[in-house]
Amino acid sequence: MGRRVLYAVFFLFRASLLLHQSCCSRSFRTSTSEATRRRNSWMPTSLSLSDDDYSSLFPNGTGVSRSDFPSDFLFGAITSAMKHEGAELVDGKSLNIWDQYARNVRGASLDGSIPGECGDNYYQYSEDHDLVVGLGMNAYRMSIAWSRIYPNSSGVVNQIAIEHYNKVIDDALDKGLELFVTLWTQDHPHYIDNTYMGPLNYTFVEDFVTYANTCFAAFGDRVKYWITFDEPNDYAGLAYATNQNPPGRCTSGIENYGKCWEGDSGTEPYTVGHHLLLAHAEAVNLYRTSYQESQNGSIGITLWHRWFEPLTNTSSDLAASQRATDFLLGWFLDPILYGDYPASMKEYAGDRLPEFSSEESAKLNGSIDFLGLNVITAFYAYEYDFYEEDYPNTTCYYLDPKAAMTGKSWFSSSILLDS
Repeated sequence: MGRRVLYAVFFLFRASLLLHQSCCSRSFRTSTSEATRRRNSWMPTSLSLSDDDYSSLFPNGTGVSRSDFPSDFLFGAITSAMKHEGAELVDGKSLNIWDQYARNVRGASLDGSIPGECGDNYYQYSEDHDLVVGLGMNAYRMSIAWSRIYPNSSGVVNQIAIEHYNKVIDDALDKGLELFVTLWTQDHPHYIDNTYMGPLNYTFVEDFVTYANTCFAAFGDRVKYWITFDEPNDYAGLAYATNQNPPGRCTSGIENYGKCWEGDSGTEPYTVGHHLLLAHAEAVNLYRTSYQESQNGSIGITLWHRWFEPLTNTSSDLAASQRATDFLLGWFLDPILYGDYPASMKEYAGDRLPEFSSEESAKLNGSIDFLGLNVITAFYAYEYDFYEEDYPNTTCYYLDPKAAMTGKSWFSSSILLDS
């Protein structure tokens, strides 16, 4: 299938904000009718827009209108199963890694809420689709909960989950929405971490492909845009070099990155990233060889990026900003486009960075039909050797690029671990 450019903007506010506002309310454990009452209290009284009145899609005073974009440009809203579905243990679902982490780590969420108390999208997906359409959007990006499809390690598919997502997908399509479906949003089942340490182990690759295969077979006749992983390049660092994301493994004692009971910030992020890339490549290979021709769909990945601008025009700062980009975006994008890691990562991380076999490299090379890129902010970057100045006896993924940022660092932790 030939590559093409796909233009899309998925808003993290407006329709998606409507879903977020129902999050973090513990009352959602009471009843769906109570959830409906709360949502109706802040829902706009009218969501009807004329053909040219798309002002709600754009900031006030910009003068931008829908006609400024190509006719096939997609505007959409995003939901994530972990963040928006609620219904935590309903219909056979098991705990995902965030369900478990939020219960056991103080500060994992700002107000102590847990993902299962959020959104109520599991029951009110049709209403949410109406909100997206009513805002003048023509695309919708959702995710499937792995912990619903495979709630335990038995390998038995939860047919109730299949039936539920069939209804969700059909409803979105019936309302004219172009559908994008993500398989993983940093929310694999907790039993995977508990059994074999999750993506630190190659078994994760095999289990992800099994899960992806089930989704392709069940939903691929209607889903035309698949996303394997959402922001895996952000997750690998946050989960294995800080305590912000589960499982919260890191080398303790590095300022801002938190206290962890165990982990190795200098090796584990690279191991996890490597396995996530291999899982992506294997899932894409499966889709292309077994499903793409008959289902006529596309498959890609979504990466997280912060733009790094050199603080000065010196050669050292220019190089530092490029290394920062390599370590965050190139870490995943270079293997996907070229089959190998950036040269700067090989130089600065050394033998802590795993190597691809020739077969793995071949499968990775060109393993997207489209790329999703989440870009929200930017930093000025400048050269700084953390190992020489601050941490001579440790290694950490975030310190390896030898690039410091103005303002806040790449990550600042507020999580507290109880002893």
